[in-house]
Amino acid sequence: MAPKQHATVRPLRILQVTDSFLPVVGGIERYVATLSQRLAAEGAAVTVATLDYPNALAEENVDGYRVIRLKGLTAHLRRFASDPGHYFHPTVPDPKLVRELQRIVDEFQPDIVHAHGWIVESCVLLRRGPATALVATMHEYGVACAKKTYTRVATGCPEGPALMRCIACSRQTYGLPKAIVLSTGLRLVRPLHRRVDRWIAVSAAVKQASLVATRCSEDEIDVVPGFVEDEVARLVATPVTFSLPEQPFLLFVGAMGPHKGLDVLLQARRRIAGRPPLVILGTPRADSPDLTDDGVTVQENVPHPQVIACFAAAAVGVVPSVWPEPFGLVAIECLSVGTPVVVSDTGGLGEIVRDGVDGLRVPAGDADALARALDRVLYEPGLAGRLATAARERAKEYEIRRVLPRLLASYEIARRHRREHSGAG
Repeated sequence: MAPKQHATVRPLRILQVTDSFLPVVGGIERYVATLSQRLAAEGAAVTVATLDYPNALAEENVDGYRVIRLKGLTAHLRRFASDPGHYFHPTVPDPKLVRELQRIVDEFQPDIVHAHGWIVESCVLLRRGPATALVATMHEYGVACAKKTYTRVATGCPEGPALMRCIACSRQTYGLPKAIVLSTGLRLVRPLHRRVDRWIAVSAAVKQASLVATRCSEDEIDVVPGFVEDEVARLVATPVTFSLPEQPFLLFVGAMGPHKGLDVLLQARRRIAGRPPLVILGTPRADSPDLTDDGVTVQENVPHPQVIACFAAAAVGVVPSVWPEPFGLVAIECLSVGTPVVVSDTGGLGEIVRDGVDGLRVPAGDADALARALDRVLYEPGLAGRLATAARERAKEYEIRRVLPRLLASYEIARRHRREHSGAG
């Protein structure tokens, strides 16, 4: 009798599609890279498709997955980019890029196309069979907001998106011609968002802001947070290549812009007894405040492992954002090494930090409240130790091993939806 033949299970095939990818340094780029590496390690076949980048290979294999960099008509728009270090897809489909992505889909036959950023606007035009589902993660407010910040006023967008309001608001950032193009594009593509089989938001704040733009009901968007690598605290031993203060210091990590509350932090620091040293790690912007105060150390573009080591060395991490942060990865990285964190109670930050348990929350933009909170962590007996113990446990909930099952569940919901609605797109 011939031996019984066992059917071979086809590995899950996932096409990650993202505006920007390594070697560009940023939160979404690191998210997609970490996710792709982990999925490949779990046995999935993973390909990352992204916009081309100067001096980067058109195709390469990295950490068990394939990376393909594509040229679209978007390349001709780069001279208008507000951030020359990051390239973004426009808010409307790029026909040349759609053709390039279609070629990959036809060849790779993915089970999941997972879009990150405005490149989803090209993904919605892909021809997909019933076995290929489209998932889109909203890492910020870009589906609803041309500025991606959801800030018509400093702290948010109370009335929600509307074309003329969005043009008037984004004009302040982009100028009128670009504001008209981006805002109108977002409005025109809104009907195509129904072709996405499952939307994912990195926080409840992003979900609520995006309901109208995605044309979804509450139960059609999953909240799956961002993540840190498992055991990220192992990086605390990384040598730091610059000098840190010898006395207890405050640490800020992020873009050096007013929306991150740096000016509020500087005001708060001046109101704390002894003015503790402040270390700022981040990327400069045209609108960065004056950072020349005595006791303030600024380091630009610090490698991520060194950032983690600095969090471990700090007395307090501070995330004083005045805009509704979509998520707040730096807060989790701070918690993961057992360093107390003080954050603004806005956007996704308020969902991460439990006030008085693993950190402290203060009203956004309130320098007096921020000063009082920092003073408590620095000088109130026993508080820093209690927060630090809880912080490490809280951060474990955001390790990729905990978050990945939730993401895979969203994938399965998307595949089921696609099978049931295979005639749609």
